[in-house]
Amino acid sequence: MRCSDVTRRQMLGMLAGAATILAMPGLAFAQGLDDARALGYLGERPDGYLAQHDPAAPSWAVELMAEINRGRELKYTELALKNGTSVEAVQVVAGEKIIESLAPGTYYMDAAGNWVQK
Repeated sequence: MRCSDVTRRQMLGMLAGAATILAMPGLAFAQGLDDARALGYLGERPDGYLAQHDPAAPSWAVELMAEINRGRELKYTELALKNGTSVEAVQVVAGEKIIESLAPGTYYMDAAGNWVQK
């Protein structure tokens, strides 16, 4: 099938399918992230990235953190380009919003680099 043979409807169908596939791992990440936060393994930094709160965090939590941080980095870069601002500015806003939305009992790093429990 050539690109010119793809109809608008087919293209929308392919995009919807791709979005569904991409969302599925996100659901697993959400549950894993909630667990990692609740157990105190991971916490949020003011720059919009995750950090390892517990030095003895299991490898699954550390790997999850790295994967989520890679996704966040891509998203922050995309938003900065879209809005004509710096990645750092997007990170600060994202960090504030993420920390505001944290569940009680989870950890975040304050601006001075200290861990705080919400």
